[in-house]
Amino acid sequence: MTDQIDLPLSDEFDPERYMKASFDDVPSKKWARSLVEAVEVQEATFRRMGYSPEDAMNLARAGMLALSQLWGGRSHYLPSGDSLNVALRDAEIFRRANRDNMGALAAEYKMSQQHIERIVRIQGRLHRRRTQGSLFHEPD
Repeated sequence: MTDQIDLPLSDEFDPERYMKASFDDVPSKKWARSLVEAVEVQEATFRRMGYSPEDAMNLARAGMLALSQLWGGRSHYLPSGDSLNVALRDAEIFRRANRDNMGALAAEYKMSQQHIERIVRIQGRLHRRRTQGSLFHEPD
């Protein structure tokens, strides 16, 4: 239902410009250590998925650059555990849902069709707010 190409990144964002940057000279501030750790975790994840060391590093850096365009300069909460898993599951259901496959999604995720429809409705509101903003308060 949504295309990740529509992410709200700046037109000037050019990940290729930074892909070959070295992390050897990263400042010693706390955020810099967190940045290196985040890149290393992503790189290891991509390696476990079968990517080459170079591709894994490039993907990890590109991901961090995209997140910096989205959240750079702001403190941001990232959930963990069940909360994150449920949020990712709901986003996947929304991405895959259409009028004709609600029953199939319900069976696949072992939920009622009403629950799938509720997830799609809630996720639809979240995605609209992200892309359009909100003129009025919409109840959750």
